[in-house]
Amino acid sequence: MGVQGWEVVFTGERLKADLVAAVLEANGMRVEVFGDNAYSYAINLTEARVLVPQDQAGVARRLILEAEAELPSQPEVQPEV
Repeated sequence: MGVQGWEVVFTGERLKADLVAAVLEANGMRVEVFGDNAYSYAINLTEARVLVPQDQAGVARRLILEAEAELPSQPEVQPEV
C-alpha cells in the first residue's frame, strides 16, 4: 500500500531504511520512512518502507543502486603465513 503521490523505493530492515533515507536526503530529496520503531539495545530489525514523491522515484532508485555499489565487498581472508 502506498500513499497517493508517493512511491515506495525501498523495503527492508528499519536500520537500513533509515540509512537509505539519509542518503536520499543528503542528495536533496524529500523522504518519508514508515515502519515500526521497536528498538532493542541500539539495534532495530523491524521492517520499514522508504517513500519519495512519485516524480523523484527514478532518481531515488538510481541513488540507492549507486550507494549499494559503493559498499565494500566482503573482506578478503588472508591466508596464514
